[in-house]
Amino acid sequence: MRVFAIALVCWGCAAGPDYRRPTVPMTPAFRGQSAAEAASFADLPWWQVFQDDHLVALIREALANSYDLRIAVARVDQARALAGVATDALLPTLSASGSGSYQQIFLGFSKGLPNLPSIGNPRFSTYTLQGALSWEIDLFGRLRRQREAALAQLLAAEDARRGVIVSLIGEVASTYFNLLALDLQLEITHRTIQSYRETLQLFQEQLRGGVGDELQTSSEQGVLSAAAANVPTLEQQIVLTENQLSILIGRTPGPIARKADLLLGPVPPAPPPGPPLSLLERRPDVHEAEAALIAANAQVGAAIANWFPTVSVSSSGGLQANDVSSLFATSAVVFAVNALVNWIIPVLGGYQIKHQVDAQKANYNAVLAQYRLTVLSALAEVSNAIVIIDKLRERRVQLEDAVRARTRSVELARIRFREGVASYLDVVQAEQNLYPSELLLAETLGNQFIARATLYRALGGGWQPAH
Repeated sequence: MRVFAIALVCWGCAAGPDYRRPTVPMTPAFRGQSAAEAASFADLPWWQVFQDDHLVALIREALANSYDLRIAVARVDQARALAGVATDALLPTLSASGSGSYQQIFLGFSKGLPNLPSIGNPRFSTYTLQGALSWEIDLFGRLRRQREAALAQLLAAEDARRGVIVSLIGEVASTYFNLLALDLQLEITHRTIQSYRETLQLFQEQLRGGVGDELQTSSEQGVLSAAAANVPTLEQQIVLTENQLSILIGRTPGPIARKADLLLGPVPPAPPPGPPLSLLERRPDVHEAEAALIAANAQVGAAIANWFPTVSVSSSGGLQANDVSSLFATSAVVFAVNALVNWIIPVLGGYQIKHQVDAQKANYNAVLAQYRLTVLSALAEVSNAIVIIDKLRERRVQLEDAVRARTRSVELARIRFREGVASYLDVVQAEQNLYPSELLLAETLGNQFIARATLYRALGGGWQPAH
């Protein structure tokens, strides 16, 4: 009874420090953020952020079929089972067994042995049915700390699953927008090739009329061929990107349905990132790092608990007889109760415990540093996305001005060439200036949408279950 009284008193106590969230590096606003807002872009569900039916369908397909997500779900199931094992260790265990044995002594081989009965070849039979109950009384919290660590690891696995969802949504969106940018570049290239053909036809007409020369037609043919060489390169990149997107959504490589003119519309205004402190609650990787820290803290407590003795009680009862007919008689009942105290005295073997405690404390410090590094990385990722969005907006304005100006210069150069006041070099130079600017603008349009998807992922958006 005294053992159980001690157990009740000490049940709420567990060796080692209780977990408290440590301080982390934090700023009142993200770098590049004009002012701290209460609302965050990441609070929106992804089907409202990406207002494109084709993209929403791809994301739904990815969440249903992604193999990366299936792997993460299996890891959660594994961690849940291990947490169940750690919980079951706190409970008593019950076992049952049965046995039957038969022995016979052959006196012909043992005449020299004393105290043998005078009858020949005696036989002995024993039959047993037995049940046993055992329980380790967790006086100092070793088993509870191990359970705490297992539950924290389960939370970490669940956060890792959420992290896969957030990353998957962001990566599908970014790849989709990159595909649209490649489509636009291919369209610009085909349009440019057609424009070059018209100029080449103009030069050829002048050559046939005797007012041109072969140099100008050869120059324009070279410009045309250089632009045409970009077509297979862009087509190759489109196929590779489609295949990449197919793998992300768990589909065999093939064409991807998409909205052709999405990039030509206005880009939505810069989204609000919200307060930096919200990353601690929203980002799955930060949650996962903190769950690992909770587990490491619990492991320190479990190691410290090894300094103290372990106390276990067990009881067994059953039936034992020399023949089956007597097995269920009252005289066959046997019963035993045992108590065991096991303590590694901290003199010699205690150094091993000390080293285990030191190892767990060092592991905790490493996991703590990783947690703080994860928070810093999260702050940097959000800041990078904010700055990229801002600078891409400025870049787009300048490139749109450049494309308008160079489009006009091509028109004027062709008019002046027909009127005989400009050389073919003016036309070729104007065309060569326009084409790269159009490609850069198309790439920038795609990058603007990619940057929004990147910010959404950096803020931890996308964890909401699909409606």
